[in-house]
Amino acid sequence: MFVIIMGAGRVGFLVAKMLEGEGHDVTIIEQDKEVANELANLINGLVINGDATNQSVLEEANIKQADAFAALTGQDDANLLACILAKHLNPKITTILRVSNIKNKKVFEQVADLKRYFDYVVSPEEMAAHYIFRSIVTPGFDRVMLPKEGAEIVQFEINDENEISEKLVKELGLPKDSLIMAVYDEKGNLTIPSGETKLPKKGQIIIFARDSALEEIKKIFEKKRKNSSL
Repeated sequence: MFVIIMGAGRVGFLVAKMLEGEGHDVTIIEQDKEVANELANLINGLVINGDATNQSVLEEANIKQADAFAALTGQDDANLLACILAKHLNPKITTILRVSNIKNKKVFEQVADLKRYFDYVVSPEEMAAHYIFRSIVTPGFDRVMLPKEGAEIVQFEINDENEISEKLVKELGLPKDSLIMAVYDEKGNLTIPSGETKLPKKGQIIIFARDSALEEIKKIFEKKRKNSSL
């Protein structure tokens, strides 16, 4: 996949490194000359010093051949304008719009004339705040946040000290708004569980659940056997 990223800040740089790590081709457009020069030594892809809201700069980056365009600067208006221009030059491209101001995010998602110019709207600030909030309210999980749906995918470690160890899934008494998606034993073998699946003595459980169910899930999964020393 060929991806063009607008903005070489912390978010843009991390996304670029992740994409390169998976074997994708990346071009970054960065307006600050000093930052662009520094970045050129840190990634394998092309770094262009320029303004991605300028058509000639996008064409220099081969926007018409790109599979995706991610506008990731901290300036919402510039990101939006760049996505509009990218879609105009390449209607088939997938556009990702970063929005820092939450009020702007709601507007961009609701206005039909704007929505057609971007495929995904992301707000790292909103996601980070929601992650911190959920970690404070229900700590102890490795989690993937789905703030729009009010749900999370969480990972839980089990061992022979947990009461749920070696129980059947149907015996756990999980709340209604939750689903065990995957079970791994201590050797990393994967099971897609049913109610008759027996949990391993040691391993990991991946659960999809609404936020409102996590506290009850946490109590069930962290309960120790009566003979446990902990």
